[in-house]
Amino acid sequence: MSDNTIASLERELAEFLGADLPEHPAADVHEALQVATLLESKGYAFTLRDLCPKSMSSNWRACFTKDGDEFASEGPESALAVCTAAVAALRNA
Repeated sequence: MSDNTIASLERELAEFLGADLPEHPAADVHEALQVATLLESKGYAFTLRDLCPKSMSSNWRACFTKDGDEFASEGPESALAVCTAAVAALRNA
């Protein structure tokens, strides 16, 4: 994912979460997990799953669910998967 796309994703998260947004959640899984915690406080359930647990390859699936709706994203970088799924959930809130 390009730096421009990451910056756009983080800007959109900032619009939804304001000052609570960590500095660079799409680049750091620890900060992305803080975003997940913020959404959990808004009533979302969250899962992050390694789709290639016994492989040197990396593929992650992040999923937020609320009221029967599921917002998921998959990708090789866990932080991006979390943030992309979070934006999808917040867009549909």
